[in-house]
Amino acid sequence: MLRPYRLTAPSHWAAYLINGDDSNLDPQEKHAVNSWLAQEGLGYPVSCEDAGFIRRHDASNFALASDCQEYVFLVSASSRAAA
Repeated sequence: MLRPYRLTAPSHWAAYLINGDDSNLDPQEKHAVNSWLAQEGLGYPVSCEDAGFIRRHDASNFALASDCQEYVFLVSASSRAAA
């Protein structure tokens, strides 16, 4: 069974996270996004919506305070994110 799991992260990551379009990211930012996903044990999100400016978002170890999205991931009960 899958359930939604929500995390906030920078809005400028949305094109890459939702559509796989990394044209607006430099190599360090792309690495930061991928490292964040790996740390969280997640694949790519299925949707996102505006969350406004957030100083300490869920990806703060990988990006500065910024305008953010709330990204929705689908996770199984056995995934790390579900714990």
